This record gives sequence, C-alpha cells and structure tokens, in this order.
Amino acid sequence: MNLLLFIFLTIVASCKFFPAQAQERKEIKIVQDLFRLRNEHKADSAELYYADTVLTYMKYLKNIPRRIITEYDKSFWRTHPQNKFEIIDPVQLTKAAGVITTTIIGKEYLDGKTFKYEKIEIKFDKDGRIFSFRGFKLNTRK
Repeated sequence: MNLLLFIFLTIVASCKFFPAQAQERKEIKIVQDLFRLRNEHKADSAELYYADTVLTYMKYLKNIPRRIITEYDKSFWRTHPQNKFEIIDPVQLTKAAGVITTTIIGKEYLDGKTFKYEKIEIKFDKDGRIFSFRGFKLNTRK
C-alpha cells in the first residue's frame, strides 16, 4: 500500500502543468492562425475556418455565407490597409451546451499606429468551424 502511495505521489509530483499546455487546444490554434491570416489580409485562406453559413459576423451581418465574409473583409482591408489585431491576453475557452466559445482580448490598429481595445468572441460548432464572430469595443483593458 505504501509502495502504491509512493509511486502515485512520485508521478504527481513530477508532473508540471504549464500555462502553455492550456493554449494547445484545437480551437486556440485555429484562433491564433485565423488572426495571423487576418493580419496578413489573407481573407481567402481565413475563409476555410468558417462554417458554410455564419449566424453572426461582427455586429450587423447575420446568417451569411462564408464567401460574403471574405468579400466584406477584403473591402474592409482596402479601406484600412494598415489594419492589425494584436492578442494581448491568453485566449479564454468556455463550453456550454456543446458550443465552445473563445474570448480574445486585444488591440485593434485601424491605421497601424493608434489602437482601441476590443473583445472578440468566436463560437465553434461541433465540427470545429466558426459559426459566430463578434467584436466588442472596450473602453479600457479589463
């Protein structure tokens, strides 16, 4: 009995839990790659992460095909060619009713220099595709 306890405690004590391990989930990798592609203004490549129909995109677009999102993003980037988004906090994951939601806090640079804080909520369906992408302005970093 003491031997089993000793082995168990040795294994538990040797395990180290790093915050980076929590950042290895599939959804977090998708979010990181999505923002990399968006910062490079590669809308066609980013399109692959969206569901065929996205229920909510940003504030006003509802129930739209992913190709419309690509057109919208390309148009936005023509207007704001210096647009970038910088993730400043670890990506948070929540799961409710089978839906995984990622929350991203970051800085959006419209002109490449000045920024505003934003919170982005991205929801994934059971197939790992984005079906909701919402952005919220933050007055200050929380």
